[in-house]
Amino acid sequence: MLTLDARRPVAEAIAVRGGRVLALGSSAALRRLTGPGTETVDCRGATVLPGLIDPHLHLFGLAARRLNLDCSSVASVADLLAVVGTRARDVPPGAWIRGEGLDEVRLGRLPTAAELEAAAPGRPVRLRHRSRHASVLSTSGLHRLGEGSGVETRDGAVTGLVSGREEALGRLVGPLPADGLREALAATARELAALGVTTVADATPRGPGQLAPLREAMAAGRFPLRVFAMRRPGSRPWAPSGRLLPGAVKVMVEEDRLGFRPRPATLARRIRKAAADGAQVAVHCVGAGTLVAALAAFAGVRGAGRSARRHRLEHVAECPPPLVGRIAALGLTVVTNPAFVHWRGDAYVEETAPGARRWLYRTRSLLGAGIPLAGASDAPVVPASPWIGIAAARSRRTAGGIVLGPAERVGAAAALRLFTTGAAFVLGADRLGRLVPGGPADLVVVEPDPLRASPDEVFAARVRLTLVAGERAWPA
Repeated sequence: MLTLDARRPVAEAIAVRGGRVLALGSSAALRRLTGPGTETVDCRGATVLPGLIDPHLHLFGLAARRLNLDCSSVASVADLLAVVGTRARDVPPGAWIRGEGLDEVRLGRLPTAAELEAAAPGRPVRLRHRSRHASVLSTSGLHRLGEGSGVETRDGAVTGLVSGREEALGRLVGPLPADGLREALAATARELAALGVTTVADATPRGPGQLAPLREAMAAGRFPLRVFAMRRPGSRPWAPSGRLLPGAVKVMVEEDRLGFRPRPATLARRIRKAAADGAQVAVHCVGAGTLVAALAAFAGVRGAGRSARRHRLEHVAECPPPLVGRIAALGLTVVTNPAFVHWRGDAYVEETAPGARRWLYRTRSLLGAGIPLAGASDAPVVPASPWIGIAAARSRRTAGGIVLGPAERVGAAAALRLFTTGAAFVLGADRLGRLVPGGPADLVVVEPDPLRASPDEVFAARVRLTLVAGERAWPA
């Protein structure tokens, strides 16, 4: 049993009662605590760990895959158009055809508005890009959206790609059916629990009303995981409700051919306001330019508003060497995505200059600078398995077998901490991510032992049991 608690890092047995850890110790000592109603679980040589934590994924996006077309499951544009045509025959006239996980690397290119229109004549189609920051629309979909920025044209013709208007598109397309969404959320909870995940942070900011399907699934006992839900800048804080907890204020910063969105002055104002209101701030920054803008904005946050909130930088895909020390000096935390090295690394090799590859999704150098670091999947952008992230943090190996930035490799213990104690720290939930007497009984039984197994073995780890607050979440 690996507790990840420095005072007692290893134990032979654990006793759980009332949702909390009652005791840790030897099997003989803890056997004296049992009674007629005690359930005893023999782990038969498997390893017990604290429940894993994913501090940045898109929970409703994971659920939407089960209701919308899964574009990641097809291998070509022709196959995708055929699937869109089939769905067009099944939805009511005038209803949107929705898809998730559109990936031009997998497909070879993106479909065009004209191709989608031909596959589903007169039907509005929205296929959301795997990044969740853009969509491709059919001609009918573009007509409903209307004119505005972000609609790509090439050689004078509209391609169908729309960037920077996801919120507007979400309002236009409308919400998913509540009943279907509750079912999909329950299925997503089972999927995550089967991977050993007991706590997540939903990184798509939502208001309390938009969280209603999740609250209802939790109240019905169908979503046992803990959820920290991010909110928008300027939104009112809301009170915790059971295992649904308020998360950070999420601030987006993006850079394209038109410059930064929002402008640096606006970004700085939003961050200062959220910090002054006592909120933790999580800034989405992928490229080096967006990271520079985020750091400049945080430099304007003074005193306890900066040091006491554990403000977060999300992704930090590109981090040139001079910025490592700057992140540390500002007292910021980083939520990185080591699984992207595996899933997207081969594309990065094609897109990135050799020298800059050392900067991608840093781990070892950030930890060496004293920066608190967590790992996250960003699912459904890539699959939700934390074991792939743990393995990739150790190996830095792409799916094609290329080692990307070998100097950023970390050891087995550091990789495991990314999804346990490190993730708990950035959530401000220090009692999670470790097993201590009196702490939450969130734990997972897994084989093999991730501290002794090779990265390849960890990649394929098998979860046998997951408990959240002492209750079975997997198998349910």
